Amino acid sequence: MRWRTAVVVLGSWVCSSCAPSGFADPTQIESVRILASSADTPYAKPGSQVTVRVLAYDNRPSKPEPMTISWLKFPCTDPQDDAYYSCFQQFGAQAKDAGAAGPALDAGGAGGGDGGGLAGAFVTGPSATFQVAPDAVTMHPPQAGAQVPYGLVFMFNVACAGTIRPTPIDPSNQNPQAVPIGCFDAKGNQLGPDDWVLGYTRVYAYDSLTNANPVISYVDVNGQKLALTQGDGPQTYEAPACDAGAGCLSMSPCTSSDQDRCQVKIGPVVPSSSWELNPEQTDVNGNPLHEEIWADFYSSVGQVQYSARLLYDPSTGSIGGPDTTNNNFQPPGSPSQGYIWIVVHDNRSGAAWVTIPVSIR
Repeated sequence: MRWRTAVVVLGSWVCSSCAPSGFADPTQIESVRILASSADTPYAKPGSQVTVRVLAYDNRPSKPEPMTISWLKFPCTDPQDDAYYSCFQQFGAQAKDAGAAGPALDAGGAGGGDGGGLAGAFVTGPSATFQVAPDAVTMHPPQAGAQVPYGLVFMFNVACAGTIRPTPIDPSNQNPQAVPIGCFDAKGNQLGPDDWVLGYTRVYAYDSLTNANPVISYVDVNGQKLALTQGDGPQTYEAPACDAGAGCLSMSPCTSSDQDRCQVKIGPVVPSSSWELNPEQTDVNGNPLHEEIWADFYSSVGQVQYSARLLYDPSTGSIGGPDTTNNNFQPPGSPSQGYIWIVVHDNRSGAAWVTIPVSIR
């Protein structure tokens, strides 16, 4: 099975929320992080307009400069071997010369940023719109195992608490994944991984196949429905805000020595209509499979027990109701304000997410 994730952060990570000593818990947001990104049409037609969005958050304890979300304004289409790092040669050339050939994009925010030779190469904002190349499918080399011809577009996004600048690549460095840009503070010092992240959104182009992002009907909290409102895109949802300490997901600090007594069961409810048929995959008998759908969990306050929960199996369907698929949230021991994020993925580049304000008081 070809795994297709909507966003991949270019850096190191660990696979479990029960992180070994010395490793960061990936569910805990304590720095600049990109949590997810997605396209409004994960499977797009050649020549169509696509809007991509990113979910990012800055939870650094000290913020000398604010985090800004930026997009490289040149889509990378059909890179060699479908590898994101095959875009870096094109990426670096276009970063040095923002006037290079290639379709520009519109940002859902302010204008382009500076960056010592990168002026005009990036646009800022939580979303951006680009046009899929009309020949994205026909120009893509045939791939072994692909049942249907396709094209592939990478849109690079950056969360940077500073200024984006090119970084010199050592000619003797044979690592194809060496990143040609960095994030720098006001004094010109290159910032580390707590202050910036480079990611990408992957969009597939097909002449006939389609795919929709999953739908999140509501969030279940201890058997109660937490109603959601639509965010700024078809794949974004929001829970009620904390107005004067009320309205949002509110709970008491966990001061019990038996911390299991404090746990709150929480998880997304995704309708079966989101469990789409996957015509590219079949079982051993040749029968078409459906999508696999799962949820990733993150928090800026407290702790979630599991980094991910499976919602739909490609063969058997729903894993069960919220009593089966919910995660466990552990409130902190003192009053605080923060967020829980739940990102629902399918294995065909679809993604949707919900932002849940949390008040511990």
